[in-house]
Amino acid sequence: FFDTDRFFNAQPLQWQTKSEAVLPKVNVTETDNSFYLEAETPGMQDKDIGIEVHNGILTIKGNTVNNSEKENYHIREFSSQSFERSFRLSDRVDTEQVSAKIKNGILKVDLPKHEQVKPLKIDIQS
Repeated sequence: FFDTDRFFNAQPLQWQTKSEAVLPKVNVTETDNSFYLEAETPGMQDKDIGIEVHNGILTIKGNTVNNSEKENYHIREFSSQSFERSFRLSDRVDTEQVSAKIKNGILKVDLPKHEQVKPLKIDIQS
């Protein structure tokens, strides 16, 4: 069970658009040790994305610029893409340990839980 109100306050805090921006879709999952956020970032690389955590808010920014202004286009449908999306994190997230990677257009953010909120397994003796 995933409690969106405790983790993300159900809705993004902020969404700003620039030319033809598309809100990246996200998935959030949870294990005993971490929350995981995956965001669709097609065509973007690590240099195109910035992630920061400040005062319990995770902000993901993306920006790609089509630098092909010198080309003599007959048809041009590709454009620059920019987005910014922020989420209020639960106090269960250890913000000092957040990490991220990108592969095949999917940004994966690992949001580990504080040790004190991880389930403690109790062995039963017979």
